[in-house]
Amino acid sequence: MMAKRMTIKDTDAYMVRRFRQRTKAARHDAWLKARAEGVGGSDMATILGLNRYATPYDLWLEKTGRRAHEDISDKWSVVRGNALEAELRRRFRRLHPEWQVTDGTDIGIISRSHPVLHASLDGFIWDSETESWGVLEIKTANAGRGRTDWHDTDGNLRAPGYYMAQVTHYMAATGFTWGVFYADIGEAEPVEVRFDRDEQDIETVIHAAEEFWGFVTRDEMPMLTGGDVAKAYPEPSQGVASADDDPQLRELFARYAKAQERLSDAKDETATLRDALIVAIGDRQGIRCAGFEATYKPYHRKAYVRKVAESNGRTFRFKTLKED
Repeated sequence: MMAKRMTIKDTDAYMVRRFRQRTKAARHDAWLKARAEGVGGSDMATILGLNRYATPYDLWLEKTGRRAHEDISDKWSVVRGNALEAELRRRFRRLHPEWQVTDGTDIGIISRSHPVLHASLDGFIWDSETESWGVLEIKTANAGRGRTDWHDTDGNLRAPGYYMAQVTHYMAATGFTWGVFYADIGEAEPVEVRFDRDEQDIETVIHAAEEFWGFVTRDEMPMLTGGDVAKAYPEPSQGVASADDDPQLRELFARYAKAQERLSDAKDETATLRDALIVAIGDRQGIRCAGFEATYKPYHRKAYVRKVAESNGRTFRFKTLKED
């Protein structure tokens, strides 16, 4: 017999915020507004540097109102994920009649001890046997991402680190001690990955969230990456500065120069070895030896005119200055 659903209420650990607007669009707008008031689970991978598409500075621009939240609702991966979420949740509920699974749609969680932590769970799981709450996180991924991000080098199933940051955030916000990913990753059936609370990870997430939110409330930029500098300073107002008295910068320059030398030496050696391999191939299309393969096949590329769009940015160059 399927277990009944429970109502999510305020607890000593968190407060519940419900989005009851009449239309889906209005509820989404209210959710976006609430999202700007704290750090959500989907923000955590970015804050920890695990998001390949955005940096903490990008998120800071959004949280401080300098940049609008990107509308990705029309992207196919998002459309597909939204369409499958309800069915995946229903399927998970049928597979686990021993648990009480409650839909997390239109429910927001705010931590009482760390109010900066906001959470929007896909589902809440109550295990009556252990009398404990768990997080249900539903994910979808294409087959390529499923083979790489959702498996380790030995082929074992695992949750990607950027998603683990998200659910660790949820456990920090709610006080929950465990949870399950239920994910469609392009295999014959959705997969389940169990995760458990790790207090060291929880502390890392809380510290990172509060540190980042400090930058937001102080209106102070977080540490930039190289890719952020052109966004933060598209038109530099200063000239070339002299910083001979900065020991850290002197070391950085020296290390970069040495790295360039190693790279140059490696390129020269690679070019020499490549030439030798091409000579060895000779009149053949390629050769194999000791587990390696080198080919040298003919190609024909049709002529075309390439249109290059206008762009703006900044160019980095490095050189050794001549002594006076």
